[in-house]
Formats: sequence, structure tokens, C-alpha cells
Amino acid sequence: MTAPGPVADAPATPSTTARTLRRLRGALVAGSLLTGALCLVVSGRAHAGSDAVGGRAAPAVLRAEAAYGALADAQRAAVQGFLQETVVLGGLGDRYRNDIAAINQNLAELARYDVAGPTAASDMQRVEGLVVNYNTQIEQAAADYRRSGSLTQALPALWYAELQYREASETLDVLRQDGKTALAARLDSVWLADATDLLFLVPFALVLALFARTQVVLRRRFRRRLNAWLAPAVLALTATALWCGLSLHAADERLRSALDGPWVDAVVLAEEQATRSAGLAADDLFEIVARACTATATTSFCGTGLTPSSTTATEVTPEEGRRLGRAEADFTERSARADASSSERLTAVVLLTLAAAAASAGALNRRIDEYRFGGR
Repeated sequence: MTAPGPVADAPATPSTTARTLRRLRGALVAGSLLTGALCLVVSGRAHAGSDAVGGRAAPAVLRAEAAYGALADAQRAAVQGFLQETVVLGGLGDRYRNDIAAINQNLAELARYDVAGPTAASDMQRVEGLVVNYNTQIEQAAADYRRSGSLTQALPALWYAELQYREASETLDVLRQDGKTALAARLDSVWLADATDLLFLVPFALVLALFARTQVVLRRRFRRRLNAWLAPAVLALTATALWCGLSLHAADERLRSALDGPWVDAVVLAEEQATRSAGLAADDLFEIVARACTATATTSFCGTGLTPSSTTATEVTPEEGRRLGRAEADFTERSARADASSSERLTAVVLLTLAAAAASAGALNRRIDEYRFGGR
């Protein structure tokens, strides 16, 4: 008989615990990185949406309002010069010329913002042409008045200027409304919604559940109630979520505050001042035409169809002009402050996310190394 040979050792069974730990490690690291990545995506898109609103759409409305107001004030200054006969000696004056320059400057800035599409661009070009024609007719009316000393001789050019003014004013009003529509559309962006700001909380909640599962495995298999790396990983990831959420909320609040406060004030003041200037200009033009022409039974002069204003407008005071300027400056400052911390926010999120991922890996690396491949 032959003696039995040595029995070969059975192959070692891979440890299910080690495999579980490796899977948990991969899931924790991937979940931490996904939470940070979603936070960065949401922050970036929210920043772009905030810039589209506070940096472009809302200022574009202000520029359209400013151009509209400058045109009304230019008409007021020009017609007042004819009524008070100052154009005979001093010409149209600095106020009128400054208003014409302000119209062109505001239109240039409005074109740079480019928020209302190709139709708005066409309307802006139309306004520019109308303002050129308007200025030409006003200059011609002033020249006719200085040469003849008679309002009657200046009236044809002045009336043609009035027609150009009306058309330009109507087109600018369309631009104002288009700007407000574009602003409303950008405010409705999904990336500015409060619910979207919390998108990164979905993976964050899942990773927290994985952290809890990992702690249970470590306690059962290794009898460790607290892991020196696991707690910092949870804290770093929680800090990431809190920092991201609070920063987004603060930026949204600052933008809403800028729009609901100084921006609304600036728009209301601009509209009010433009309405008053246009009303005064209409009253002065009515008086000029009344002097130059013979009244009919319907108080319509020279076939123009002008009638007296039904309301009494008052002059815009320098203090009211300064209030408008302060409201615009306040809006600009607040909207800029809404995105002032964007770079700091992104840097903090990146660092905290990497710290959470590294701590998650470190929490299990040593346990995996300790656990040898002898099945348990």
C-alpha cells in the first residue's frame, strides 16, 4: 500500500468583507466628488443666470428708459428754446445737445447688451436714423427762426421734427417693453429657481446614507465605534453642501433685493420724469403753434391736430435727477455684490470636496490593508 500523499490546501476564498469595503470606498469617493461637481455646475449656471439678469437684462431696460427720457427732455429743451426765443441768440443750448448725445450713448450701450434679439437691433437702428432726422429738422427750424425772426417761418421744420420725435418715441417705447419681456424671461430661468439650487442635495443625501452604512460595517466587523477618518469626511462633505447652498441663497437674495429695490425705483423715476418732460414739451409746442397760426373752432392749429394738455406737468428738478442717478448706482452696486464671492465660493467647494473624497478613501484604506484574504 502506498501512503497517502499530502492533501493540497484549498484555494483561499476572497474575503467578502474586503470586497465590501472596496465597494464602499469607491462609492463614498464617487459620491463625494459627484456632490461637489453638481454644486459647481449649479453654481456656475446660477452665476450665468444672475449675470444675464443683473449684468445685462436689467441694465438694458435702464438704458432704454434713459434713451426714452433723454429724447423727451431734448424735445422739451428744443421747444422751450423756441417758445422763450433763446434760440435766436444762444442757439439750441447745451442741454439739448447733451440730450442728443445721451440718446446715442444709451442706444450704443443697449446694443452692447443685446438682450432682446434681432428685432430690437433693427428698432435701435431705426431710432438712430430718426434721431438724426429729428436733430436735422430742429437745427433747420432754429436757422429759419434766426434768419426770419418769425415762428411762422420756423414752424414747418419744427413740425417735421415733431413727427420724427413721435416716431422715435414710439419705437423706443417698444424697446422698453421688449427689454422688460427679456428680463422676465431670464428671471424665469430654471437655474435661478430655488429648487434647482438644491439639486446637489440628492447625491449628498445618498452619500450620507453610505457613510452610515460604512460605519455599521466597521463596527460589526472591526468593533470600532468611531473612525478617525470617517468623521472628517462627513464633516467636509456637509460643509460643502452648506457652503454651496447658503452661498447660492445669499446671491439670489442679493439679486432679488437689487431688482425689487433700486432697480424698480430707477425705472419708476425714469418713466415719471420722461412723462413730465414729454407733457411740458407738448404744452410748449401747442403754445408755439397757437401763436403762429389762426385757431379754428376745434382749437386745432395749422392742421396739426394739437390740443392743450389735459394735465399740468411740472419741471423735473435737479434733485429728482440725482435721485434717479443714485437709484441706478445702487442697483449696479448691489447686482455686482451678488456675484462678488463667486470665485471664492468655487474655490472653497473644490477644496472641501477633495478633502471629503480623500478622507473617505483614508477611512477604509487601512481597514482593507489590515483585512487579509482569509475568508471570514
